[in-house]
Amino acid sequence: MVKIAFIGAGSIVFAKRLIKDLIAQEKLRKQGFTMCLEDIDEHRLDLMHQYMEKYKEDNAKELENIEFEVTTNQRDAITDAKYIISVIQVGGLDAYKIDLEIPLKYGVSQCVGDSMGPGGMFRGLRTMVVFDTIIQDMKEVGYNAGVASGAKPLFLNYTNPMAANTWLCNARWPGSTVGLCHGVQGTSEELRRYVGATEEEFSFFCAGINHMAWFLEVWFKDSTQKDSKWQNGYPIIWEHFKDEPEIMGGEKVRWDMMKATGYYMTESSGHFSEYLPYYRKREDLLLKYKGAEQGFDSLQHAAYYDGNVAKASMLDETFEKDLASDRIALENHPSSEYGSHIINALETNVPFRFNGNVLNTRGSFITNLPADCCVEVPIFADYHGLHPQGGIELPTVCQALCTSNIMVQKATVEGFIEKSREKIYHAILLDPNTASVCSPEEIRSLVDDLFEAEAKWLPGF
Repeated sequence: MVKIAFIGAGSIVFAKRLIKDLIAQEKLRKQGFTMCLEDIDEHRLDLMHQYMEKYKEDNAKELENIEFEVTTNQRDAITDAKYIISVIQVGGLDAYKIDLEIPLKYGVSQCVGDSMGPGGMFRGLRTMVVFDTIIQDMKEVGYNAGVASGAKPLFLNYTNPMAANTWLCNARWPGSTVGLCHGVQGTSEELRRYVGATEEEFSFFCAGINHMAWFLEVWFKDSTQKDSKWQNGYPIIWEHFKDEPEIMGGEKVRWDMMKATGYYMTESSGHFSEYLPYYRKREDLLLKYKGAEQGFDSLQHAAYYDGNVAKASMLDETFEKDLASDRIALENHPSSEYGSHIINALETNVPFRFNGNVLNTRGSFITNLPADCCVEVPIFADYHGLHPQGGIELPTVCQALCTSNIMVQKATVEGFIEKSREKIYHAILLDPNTASVCSPEEIRSLVDDLFEAEAKWLPGF
């Protein structure tokens, strides 16, 4: 029976969604698998274990081939596991608060702060400490450990900063890791609604880097017309925007950047504003481009952190309510999160196409981005593994914006491998948002302050 290790299963809400997705894959469910739940937070781990055991008990016939194990030992969880899923947050909300508060003292405002800039890169450094051990455990005790050829264990990473973390893992063990996000699925649904097409009438081609992948092609066809052909959807989107500008909702930054580049991008306005030098450097710009009073689209500093604090305070209550219910109904349809669909494709040989994060091997996948950086491209999965699409060339403006972020990620990965504080300083020095408000000397002080405050999570520095 296939074993799946879930590292960070105490990440309650997200873990629950991904595990129930796997169970909802009918072929995979009938074939059966063992899910090993792992977390260092014993309380949250116990809550998740109780929930999943109740889910199995309430749907005993359908889940008769599903087994759950629980452990606080990462190596035990990975032993013999064919698939390893990570949703960890090293340092939790305590470290996250530091990621946001110290940069703000220097004028660096971050709406989310988990993927780029000072917050994202220091979150990445903390995560890489653990990811190094995950990759080592996969090599030593994972599926087919010690076997010279054949299938290897696959690490499905959901932990931000997606690009930097996935880059580090594949630098340590080439081909070991795919990074998964939901930006492409969510944004494609937005574009489909803008076009006014059904799922069958809509198609897209998207590529770039995580949180900055570009919808290079948006197609639609009118199925009510005989012999209708695929057409470019962008003129329709612009036409709708001209007639109904309110369709952009709170996404003022994304639409402003589409006006600038000609292409829609995968990330919400709050995130996107952090990856650029244009929006967060002045209060008048934050007010002009905010699309809501709270949440991502508000562009407010620490908006995502505040939301996480609120959710954390309600977790026990939410689970206690579920555990006290008469029955948790079986979910038969997996969500659009990629993880379960990929594992199903690899196990059943039913091909699945998705956008995932892998290394740009010898520059072959996106030809005008740096070789061996982490890119997000269309990938097919089947029995023989993952097959990324290659030969993609980005428009120059998209290439340049992606490269500005890639250099920050590259310096961070190199800095972690070499345990070089100087290279981490260089990473933040190159960050577009930080550079828009700080001098090099100020950035050095900012980085020094973060290293001092987060020393307990960063051994070796």
